[in-house]
Amino acid sequence: MLDLALVLLQQGGSATDDPGAVGVARFFAAFLLILTIYGSAWLFTYWISKDE
Repeated sequence: MLDLALVLLQQGGSATDDPGAVGVARFFAAFLLILTIYGSAWLFTYWISKDE
């Protein structure tokens, strides 16, 4: 999953695309994906370590 985020963060696209809008959308998609990965890891460690 982190590889997908890194691919989204790389510059890319064809010359006919709007580089500004596509770049911003890809940045936020990758940023949200990274936050989801780290948030899930944090929640998992919280869940596994809490006392029952």
